[in-house]
Amino acid sequence: MIIKFKQAITRAICVTAATMALATPAFASATHKVTGNKAVTHSSKVVVRNYRSKSNNKRIYTLKSAGQGKYTLKSKYYVHSFTKFTLLRTAKVSGKTYYEVKSPSGCTGWIWSGYLGDPTTYYSKLSANSFQVKSNATNNFYNHVPGGDYGAGKLAHYGKNYRGKIMTVTGEAKKVYKTHYYRVTYNGKNFGWVYGAALQKVAATTMKNINGVPVYTQSAVALQSFDSGKYSVVKNSNHFVTAPSTYGVAPNYSAFDSEANTIKHSAGTGTTNFTTDMYLPSTYNASGDLGNAQSVALVGNYAYVMYTKQHTTSDQGFVIRYDLAKLRTYAKSANDLSVLRRAAYNKLNNKNLTDDQTAALSCMKIGPTFTTGHGQAMAYDKKTNQIWFIGKSGTSDEMSNLQELSQTTLKPDKEIDFKMGQYQTMPMNLTFDDQGNMYAYVKNAASWAPTNSVKVYKGTINSNNTVRFNLVMQGLKYAPGTHSQSIGFNAANQRLYFVADGSIESVPVNKLGKLSPNDVKEETFQSYDANNKKTATREFEGLAFDQTGNGYLLSLRGVELMKATSSDF
Repeated sequence: MIIKFKQAITRAICVTAATMALATPAFASATHKVTGNKAVTHSSKVVVRNYRSKSNNKRIYTLKSAGQGKYTLKSKYYVHSFTKFTLLRTAKVSGKTYYEVKSPSGCTGWIWSGYLGDPTTYYSKLSANSFQVKSNATNNFYNHVPGGDYGAGKLAHYGKNYRGKIMTVTGEAKKVYKTHYYRVTYNGKNFGWVYGAALQKVAATTMKNINGVPVYTQSAVALQSFDSGKYSVVKNSNHFVTAPSTYGVAPNYSAFDSEANTIKHSAGTGTTNFTTDMYLPSTYNASGDLGNAQSVALVGNYAYVMYTKQHTTSDQGFVIRYDLAKLRTYAKSANDLSVLRRAAYNKLNNKNLTDDQTAALSCMKIGPTFTTGHGQAMAYDKKTNQIWFIGKSGTSDEMSNLQELSQTTLKPDKEIDFKMGQYQTMPMNLTFDDQGNMYAYVKNAASWAPTNSVKVYKGTINSNNTVRFNLVMQGLKYAPGTHSQSIGFNAANQRLYFVADGSIESVPVNKLGKLSPNDVKEETFQSYDANNKKTATREFEGLAFDQTGNGYLLSLRGVELMKATSSDF
């Protein structure tokens, strides 16, 4: 009884699907020659977007003999009544490919192949980051997997025109066959889907040894593709500080100051000041040769400061390692926070040095000159105990590089060259969290996000010597200021800091991408002269944090390391 009831339901479904008081299309009313009638075995889907949504008059037919090797097609069902079939047989009907199909409810008939697509599986985890188009490739690029869930697809690019080119993989799918299809980008541009047989694996990097340094060139672009239409910003408070045409200087800049000076809180939700921890030399071998400090990294008792040579266009610079623990001891003994600055000046001018000054000089190690680039993007990765810096910041299609700095020789001992891609320029600042993720930010200039907003990039340096970045899909509506001078991470409070001259913003790193306005802290700062009068902001060059969460600001004119009086900023 139950079986008969189910059979009745099945018949009712198929009869309902039929509703066949229909005019017969001209092609169906004719008689046809049928060839190549053979069995097939896989399932298929009705191409919903291309056919079901465009028309409700597409047919499934009965293939009926008209004698003498001729056949007619008699309308049986509407195509839009179905979504999936099992394919039973295939045949050419007057040269057009038709399939005999069976629906899950048992309805059978013949359908034109154009109404069907192979069931397509899409993968969230990609099997490769990049491929090279084969030298003999003939497969073309389409806007969808051709012959898949979305039908034949629309031709996007001819494959023969891109033989040998490196493509970055952004999607992967499989139809009923073993070979996968890949959605790719080329030079940051979405290129479409291509059959996997047209592609071949390419080495993630190539390596050359240049002047004793291994240089790895990455084949794929570093920045993963993103949909700018899904990008948003959190509306934080606006504490934007416009950089002055002439920066302020420290009190008693032209002299030696033995006591601390202070850059004070001005406005915003933070509550910190910055006071002098140590005056660093501006002069050593020649007047002003150490005056252009650009970034700082703290590793244990050491501060690594990167300098660029002034009045040159060759991007040359060097790193000095300072033993802060010992310097603080000698500064206390001499009752002079300028003990090292004074010692360097006296040495250059052949003046007598005190014992404390002589000892202070032994606390600095000056590294060799090399190509540092701008120099303002050096940071310490606690997880790997490595110092990295951005040696070149290129546009989307230009080569950028990250270099590892030896903590003993104070020169690069590895370089990774890469293109950023996706029409984005590599930022010129860098920091790492305690999990080894790296971050950089820019003040936005793209048309699809607010002008002067903050865009944040999160990335990794991988074990195969490649670099990978993702754009965090939520930014901050208001940047801290004109120049994106530095970025820092405090492991003690798990906050990320965006630094401009006279202004700092911070956010909890675990809320990136889902920030609320209350998550963002902003603070502006006021610089003063020796008479305690307000001046233009000094230049904020770097912000780093020690292992206990103390923040240190690197500021210029003169060069000094300043300690935050609070972690509340």
